[in-house]
Amino acid sequence: MSARRSAARAMADPLLTAPRAKVPHHGPVTRSCPVECLLTVLSAKSYNPLARADDAPFGEPRTVGDVMDLYACRQLRKIRGIGPRRASELEAALVLAGLNLAGQQRRSAGTEGPAR
Repeated sequence: MSARRSAARAMADPLLTAPRAKVPHHGPVTRSCPVECLLTVLSAKSYNPLARADDAPFGEPRTVGDVMDLYACRQLRKIRGIGPRRASELEAALVLAGLNLAGQQRRSAGTEGPAR
């Protein structure tokens, strides 16, 4: 893709990142925290597609627990813009946020995302 097209597309896509002052809290990240709590450990290039859940067969994750469920169900890569590298970054961000992924039971790939 040319640099001009990339720049035009970047301007057309609204960024969903919250200003650092708007991150919900500065305490430990828990499953019940809003997904915005991951902004402290996640790049905008991974956060934006995650928050929008473009072309995914499930709704936008609203909490960190929703993201953990998507990780456990191996559903993260069904989001447009999240490939192997971004999925690895999301996994690392959850660990850096202090969440225990070892206890996450991996369900089959056919399982749907978080219940709404």
